[in-house]
Amino acid sequence: MPMFDEAPPPPPPPPVDYDDEEAAVVHYSDPYADGDPQWAPKSYIEKVVAIYDYTKDKDDELTFMEGAIIYIVKKNDDGWFEGVCNGVTGLFPGNYVESIMHYAD
Repeated sequence: MPMFDEAPPPPPPPPVDYDDEEAAVVHYSDPYADGDPQWAPKSYIEKVVAIYDYTKDKDDELTFMEGAIIYIVKKNDDGWFEGVCNGVTGLFPGNYVESIMHYAD
């Protein structure tokens, strides 16, 4: 099991015009709500959405943009997750994503 010497990077700071009193809730639409894409793993732990952009530092990591859908296949104890995004498998910091919730109408 790969372990990193470093903890995952902290999330980026909020925008300069961020106002705590009017914290905006961003709703992401899940383009795969009706079915997973062909590149999705057959089994996965959780489907998440990226809440920040992340650029890989090492070859075994993922690069993704805010709003990207990632299928988690493994959660490491050190805070790094392994997942699949757009057919590419790699590691990424778990604090850069949040779970996708589906609400019944």
